[in-house]
Amino acid sequence: MPNNNLKSKIKKETYEWINALVYAIIFGTIIRLFVFETMMVPTPSMVPTIQVLDRLFIEKITYDYTKPKVGDIIVFWTPFIDKTAQKQLGAFDKFMDLFAPKEFDGHVKYVKRLVGTPGDTIELIPDSKIWERIKKDKDFKTPYWLQKIIDYYGDIDKLPTSVKESVSQLYVNGKIPEGFEDKYYYIDGIFASKDYYTFMAYPEKYSSDIYRIYNKLRKPMFDLGAFRYYNKTLDYTKYYEKYLAKLDLNSIFIEENNRVKVVLPEGFYFFMGDNTTESFDSRYFGIVPEKNIIGRPFLRIWPYNRFGSVK
Repeated sequence: MPNNNLKSKIKKETYEWINALVYAIIFGTIIRLFVFETMMVPTPSMVPTIQVLDRLFIEKITYDYTKPKVGDIIVFWTPFIDKTAQKQLGAFDKFMDLFAPKEFDGHVKYVKRLVGTPGDTIELIPDSKIWERIKKDKDFKTPYWLQKIIDYYGDIDKLPTSVKESVSQLYVNGKIPEGFEDKYYYIDGIFASKDYYTFMAYPEKYSSDIYRIYNKLRKPMFDLGAFRYYNKTLDYTKYYEKYLAKLDLNSIFIEENNRVKVVLPEGFYFFMGDNTTESFDSRYFGIVPEKNIIGRPFLRIWPYNRFGSVK
């Protein structure tokens, strides 16, 4: 009799554990689909705000009720298949991405700062005053990426003119947005040529134009080899023909006085990384459809010594 009771107890507890596990999987999946997301950051594009290999918790509800605003740090699905980034994903991230919407199969998550929303006109305008600020304003904190360039050349006065003329500030609808007064970006990609995305989509067709612009601007991202590489690894032509080719590009990318303005069409957003010289962002890969936005990273859960909110 005692053996029967023991077997019955074990059977009952096993059933309860299986039940609990099933419910945990069900509710965990629901939470994963509609409330939270997670990602590991493989690149330095948001340094020092977000470090390489930080693992972030992403809250997905806010943007169901409010529109993203300029300055928000946002996680989004790439609008193209990034074959290189796929290889960087660990087993856990690959498993979690199995729950992603079918249309994003093969896509990966990027985390960047939002700098342009639908209807905005955005520009990068060179700021020559920054050099005096660095020299004379003791309270001014030189941007992380710019300090690395200065250290490389040894002194501000040794910086090439092409570099100095490319250090710029973001203007949205004619003014520097609140919170961007001390943020600086490097002019490149679409801001150096309004045809950049077209070159990315068809590098062989426009090889002579790429060579011409590269020789004129001396921009590393205008190297034909780079265009070929990104076209292949991002399956970029498919993205271009799905989204950009259907838009009036002449009214979106406007070149005036040797500067390019981007007028964002309805339903599209523009993102850039804080660590601008090491950030592959909308300057290079293009505008992002609203449906690709996942949410905002609100908590860094790894490494433990950096556990805390993301701002």
